[in-house]
Amino acid sequence: MKTLVLTLCLTLSLFSHFSAAKPLTEAQYIEVFKGDNLEKQKDAVASLVMAGMSDPKVFDQIELKLNESLPLAVDRHSIDYSAWLLKGLAYSGNDKYQANFNAIIEGDYHSKLKKYAKKSLKILDQFKVWSPILSDKAHYDDKYSQTSNVISNALRSDELQLKMDAAKRVINRNMHTKQILEVLNSELKDPRLLKHDKLAIQAYAYMAKALASSEDETYKATIEELAATSSEKKLRKYAKKYLKAYY
Repeated sequence: MKTLVLTLCLTLSLFSHFSAAKPLTEAQYIEVFKGDNLEKQKDAVASLVMAGMSDPKVFDQIELKLNESLPLAVDRHSIDYSAWLLKGLAYSGNDKYQANFNAIIEGDYHSKLKKYAKKSLKILDQFKVWSPILSDKAHYDDKYSQTSNVISNALRSDELQLKMDAAKRVINRNMHTKQILEVLNSELKDPRLLKHDKLAIQAYAYMAKALASSEDETYKATIEELAATSSEKKLRKYAKKYLKAYY
């Protein structure tokens, strides 16, 4: 599990250059991957991480592009491009694409590409769990954007790593919609997954930071309650620090 989390963190860190990438519509994704602009395609892949995109039409197009790229993946730049497409395909969380990763791992390809395929296969396994959560429409509120709905899905999920990654996005992109703030507030008032565990404490700490970073006085009491009564000393310490956002 630790290895998987590390792999995911390392993979997500590769997208720092594309931190401003925004999710596209299905038609826009398809158009990008039908084209030949490699930077736009990398940007699109970066945005797929939490796009809540589950339609195979998008990933079928990525699969086509990947298969076109593989015979050319012989140097640093061409291998990097194929690796991006592998990541994009992994975010589908769909078993139908698993053969693509296995074919590269078992085939006559560059060792670096095989390494990327192995990492992406682990991401595919993780997104088999995450993708249905992100694309779930049960709580969808059309008053808010697709991005707001997807982030809200992630924050209310039972996946600690996903909750933490979503909270980081809220902080880094100032995503303080009423919908997101209400979910954060609800999750922090009833921290059902909190335990004496590093990942659990970090997840709730980032969620508290995300809520406090809104500087909305409506939610100050929730941060104060965490700072005073949380069962985890480290979380109490973090919450006290985040209260400064209100001063």
